[in-house]
Amino acid sequence: MKTNILFIIFFVIAMTIFLMWQNNSVVVSKYEYRNSKLSINFNGFKILQISDLHNKDFRGKLYDVIEGINPDMIVITGDLIDRRRTRVDIAVDFVRHIVNVAPIYYVSGNHEQLSTSYDKLKEELIKLGVNVLDNEYLIYNHSGERIGIMGMADPALIYTEGNNFNDANRVYAQGSIKELCESSSTEFNILLSHRPELIDVYKDADIDLIFSGHAHGGQIRIPFIGGILSPNQGFFPKYTEGMITEDNTTMIVSRGLGNSLFPFRIFNRPELVVVELNGEVIKH
Repeated sequence: MKTNILFIIFFVIAMTIFLMWQNNSVVVSKYEYRNSKLSINFNGFKILQISDLHNKDFRGKLYDVIEGINPDMIVITGDLIDRRRTRVDIAVDFVRHIVNVAPIYYVSGNHEQLSTSYDKLKEELIKLGVNVLDNEYLIYNHSGERIGIMGMADPALIYTEGNNFNDANRVYAQGSIKELCESSSTEFNILLSHRPELIDVYKDADIDLIFSGHAHGGQIRIPFIGGILSPNQGFFPKYTEGMITEDNTTMIVSRGLGNSLFPFRIFNRPELVVVELNGEVIKH
């Protein structure tokens, strides 16, 4: 009996330590992206992606990591806040600490759109100099070269009147991205959009590079198999992490940093993503 009790105590302690490590130890995932549309002036240009913080407070531990990455641009792909336990102050304080590292471009996620505090968050982000790209397109200039950065506001508030919500999302995305592309005057374009499951829409619009989140890496990952469950993708979702290329479109999916309804990550540590751009030299 004593042996069994000691084993149970040891198991509980070990699992507690494991879960704390899995949910608080941040990993930096690095990818290289090449495209002949990019000028070689963009070679080595680093984009840091931050996604799905969900009001998680890392107590300053992220700041040194972000400064050490020394990115040229920071993109935030939604869900800075969590609508169930919204703390605008935590989200704003986080951004305040990193806003001088690099220009920040932000797009809303479903938790912002469903939160009554989103207008306040957006107001504070704009005060800090963040570029809020909810259905907006901007031109980014670097060493005399231009690329486009566009963002699609999350469609969480769409009222479907009984229709399939994913189908409604797709129709909304098609319309929004069509308008963004019509306003574009740049050959190479980056899209910030919270939802990776809409990759077919992005691909049909011939978007070059997309940054997405939302899937939380599948929340619980089975080694060599992948994530178990993701919103809007269901069980064993296809798009939960990494760099995915289909036709001429590449999508980066962040596993995110925080949690929402389900409180734990398993084999799925919080993630910052770094993408290094390079223009391909065409050999004749």
